[in-house]
Amino acid sequence: MTLTTALSESESPLNLYIQPETAVENRSEYKMLSNVVKVEKLQKEITIGENLPQAAIGVAGYYLDMMDNSTTNSIAFATISIPITDWWEGKHKINQNRIKVANAVNQLEETAELLKLQVIQTNNELNQCYFQIEVAKKSVKQAEENLKITNDNYHAGVVSMSDLLEAQSAWLSALDSLTEAQCNYQIKKAEYLKETNRYK
Repeated sequence: MTLTTALSESESPLNLYIQPETAVENRSEYKMLSNVVKVEKLQKEITIGENLPQAAIGVAGYYLDMMDNSTTNSIAFATISIPITDWWEGKHKINQNRIKVANAVNQLEETAELLKLQVIQTNNELNQCYFQIEVAKKSVKQAEENLKITNDNYHAGVVSMSDLLEAQSAWLSALDSLTEAQCNYQIKKAEYLKETNRYK
C-alpha cells in the first residue's frame, strides 16, 4: 500500500508580522471611534461659540444729487450681544460636551488597547501553530525513517508483518498530525490577517 500526499510549505509568521499599534490604526472600529472623538470635539467648539459674546460693526452711507444740490451722509454703528440670560444653560451645555469628549476619548483608548491585545494574542497563536508544524515535520521524518528501517527488516525476515503495519500506522498518524497542524496554521493566518485588516 502506497500513500502519497502533497503538503505545501507554510509561510513563516515573521513575514506576516505587523506592529500591533499600526494594525489597530488600520481597523475600522478604531477609525470609527476616532471620528466620534472628532465629532464630539467639534460639537463642544460649536457650543462654546454659541455662548461667546458677539460683536457686530456696520457702516452705511448714501449720496443724493437733486437739482444740482448734492448731499452725502454716512453712519457707523456697533453692537455687542452678551448672552446673560442663557449663561447658566450655556455653561451646563459646555460641561456636558466636555464630558462627552472625555468619554469618547476614553472609549477610543480602551478599544485601541483591546484591539492591540487581540492582535498580539492572534499573533502568538499563529506562532504557536507554526511551531506545531515544525514539530509535526520532525515527527513525520522520524516516522519515515522508522518505516524504512522496519520495511528493510521485514524484507530481511527480522520483523513480523504486524511490526511493519504498526510502523506504517505511525507514519500515517504523523502525516495526519502534520496536515492538521498546517490546516490550523492557515485558519489562524486568515484570522491574523483579518485582525490586522489585511485579509483579501
